[in-house]
Parts: sequence; C-alpha cells; structure tokens
Amino acid sequence: MKSKIMKVLAGLAFASILAACGDSDSSSTSPNNVSVRDSVVIHDSLNWIDTVRVIDSLRIKDSVRVRDSLRIKDSVRVKDSIRFVDSLRIKYKDSLNIIDSLLFHYIDSLRYIDTLRFIDSIRYKDSTRVIDSLNIIDSLNIIFKDSTRVVDSIVTLSAEKILGKCNAENAGQLKFTEINNEDRSYYCDMGTHLWRIATEEEVMSALNDKYVRQSRVMDFVPLEDVLARVAPDEQVIVVIRHAEREDDLTIASALTDLGVAQSQELGEKLMFSPEIYYAGSQYHRTHMTYNNIAKGRADYDTLGDTMAVLNEGWFTKSFDSYYMTLFRENDDGRGVITRWAAEGGYTDVFYDVSPRFAALLENHLMPALKRSRKQVGLFVSHDVMIIPMVSYISERRITMKYYLAKQGEWDGDNWLNYLAGIAILFKPDGTRVFYAVKGLDSGTMKLPIE
Repeated sequence: MKSKIMKVLAGLAFASILAACGDSDSSSTSPNNVSVRDSVVIHDSLNWIDTVRVIDSLRIKDSVRVRDSLRIKDSVRVKDSIRFVDSLRIKYKDSLNIIDSLLFHYIDSLRYIDTLRFIDSIRYKDSTRVIDSLNIIDSLNIIFKDSTRVVDSIVTLSAEKILGKCNAENAGQLKFTEINNEDRSYYCDMGTHLWRIATEEEVMSALNDKYVRQSRVMDFVPLEDVLARVAPDEQVIVVIRHAEREDDLTIASALTDLGVAQSQELGEKLMFSPEIYYAGSQYHRTHMTYNNIAKGRADYDTLGDTMAVLNEGWFTKSFDSYYMTLFRENDDGRGVITRWAAEGGYTDVFYDVSPRFAALLENHLMPALKRSRKQVGLFVSHDVMIIPMVSYISERRITMKYYLAKQGEWDGDNWLNYLAGIAILFKPDGTRVFYAVKGLDSGTMKLPIE
C-alpha cells in the first residue's frame, strides 16, 4: 500500500515539473497542451488516495482476528458466518461496501453467537431428562473444553444395559439406579413390558413391598398391643372394619347394640394409648364406631372426619366390569372379592393392590394424620375395602376363604371380623412395620353361605 502511495506522489511531482516547464499562455488551444492540462486531472486521484487511506483504516480489520476464536465453535456451524469475512478480499474499489458488509454480517454473527449462549446454558439438554434420562451418559460431566462433544455424548442407550430386561416375569418390578449422580427409579410396565420412570405411588409401593416382606405378618394381633408399644417419636395408622351393624346395608344403617358395646370396649382397651385422630367413610355405621371408641377411651372430643376414599370401591377399577363379572359368576360380590384378594386375576375389574394401597396411604391417610398433629390415626372402613389390604400385608398368608366355602371346599372362618384390619407403624428413620390387628377376640368370622 505504501508503494502505491509513493508512486502517486512521484507522479504528482513529475506533473508539477512539466507544468512549470510548459507554455504559460492560458489561451493556447494545442491539443497536446490540453492533454497536459488534462493530466492535471490526476489531482482527482487525491480522492482515490483518500480512499486508500480508508482502505488503510481497514487495517483495523486485523482486530477481527479475535473472531478467529470462533473456530473453537466451528462444529456449532457458527463458521458459516465467517464466510462473509471473505467479502473483504473481493472488492477494493468501493471500500464503503466492504465496511457495510463487514458491519452487517458482524452484527448478524453476534446474534448467532447469542444463540450459542443459550446452548451453553444446557437448559435444553436438561429437558431431555424428562423424556428419558437414560439417554444421558455420565460422560456429560467429563469434557468441558469442547461443548460440542458434550452434545455428541447424548446418545440413545438400551435401558436393558442398565436395568436388565423388562418382561412378563418381572412386570411391576421397580429398580433403583444412579445416573448423573442422581438416584432414579424405574418401573417395568406391566402393559408394555418396557422400563419407564416410576411414579411416586409406584416408588412408595415398592418400599411398602419391602417393609411388608420384612414384617412377615402371620396372624392377627390385638390392636391394643400394637399401640402400647408406640414410642413418642413414632406414628401409627390403623384401618379397621366397623363394629357389628344392622342388616340394612345402606349408607344410613347403624350399629346394633352389640356393635356399640364392641366399640366402647375396644376404646377402654386403648385408654392409655397415644392421642388418636378419627375418620370414617360416608356410611353412618363407621362414624358410630369411632365415636363409641372415643367414648370408651374417655376422649373429650369424640368427633372425626368423613373421607369418601374409605368407601367400598377404592380397589375397583371398573364397576361395569365388576357387575358383569358378578352376573357371569352368579356371585353377590363376596366370592369374587375374596378370590381376587387370595389368588389375583380379575385385572379388568380391580386395580393392582400394592400401588393402589400406596396411593391411599400416601395421598390420603398420611396427610390426614399429619394435619391432625396427633400420633395415631384410626380410620374406620368396610370389609371389602380391608380384605385385600390384609391379604397384601400378609403376603396372602391371611386370606378370607369365602369363595372356597361357596364351592364346598372350606368349612372354617371365611370372612373378616368386625373391628379387624391393619396397622402401619412409622419409625423416625423412615422404616415401616405392618400388622394385621383385631379389636375382638378373633380377626375372622364365619359367614353363612347364601
């Protein structure tokens, strides 16, 4: 660039010498002289020299070399915008166009870089955990020098490589694993036979299953014995059947005189147990039961709450299928409910007991006890509600055999007795102990076969 300027200056000096030596007559019309004078037009080249200075000022473009650092992010396709830098080498005739193109495309590049900042936030990658956290490899936390490698490390993996196979044999199983330094829970779906992220109820269901196995419930124990062993930092939830009722099965049916006496006698046995929170279903006989238990305990407050979830239909998935099954098997409901609790099946009629029980416990019973700020929660419900619970917490060691008695294959007790049910002891460390409890001498009774 300097050499070009020196040549131009030399040309001007030479032109000045020629002008000094030439004819000074301004009226001369010689074509040659005109040409010499026209050569003075070369002074206009000073404007070109000015443009050269503008071009020289473009040496500031060397500072654009900072953009070379964008090469680190070439794999993010920002390199495409660098192609516009090549326009600096295309046109030198009109430096203004060069400046315009530089500013225009440089601003565009900045906007594109701003989008890189969003990518750097890895917010989008975090959202992949919601879809399937198994697609994120632990190596995500290893390389930070080249963020594109982090993106490349998000690949699809087979769940079986981490969790094993999900099939009919282990359907309903829950597995715990650690991914990206986080504890995760996965459930083998019984319908699809595919692993998926477990719901909270399924997680609690698996924990209950664990504590049920550890509790090894073999038979009914007196309720007063369970409550007598409760430590000050422990809590208990009790779900029992109401006391003896009248023959009327409607919502308004009351307890018999014997049922009132049974309830008060149980209350006397619980006289020295911790303070109790009471609740019943929407049926009048359940409220009469806990009311008289409270009287037997000499509680100053004998009132309780009403909870519709304690009604008889909690475990029924489809009432249409339920009534069709009763019609098909010529059953009044007691045969079907006891067979299902003892042997399973009827998947179109009833829910799976474990997760459904966990939902009842976690979403309804435990919150109610917590709100009461008392140590014991006593919930009064019904036989068809509690029979599957007893079967579940005893791992089917305790079953009601009404369905066998109906077939002439059983002659002993075949039904859940009044004031019998289950109890769950919650320890401070989070562990649980399950019990089958009775408020009368026996946890079972014999119903006549109709």
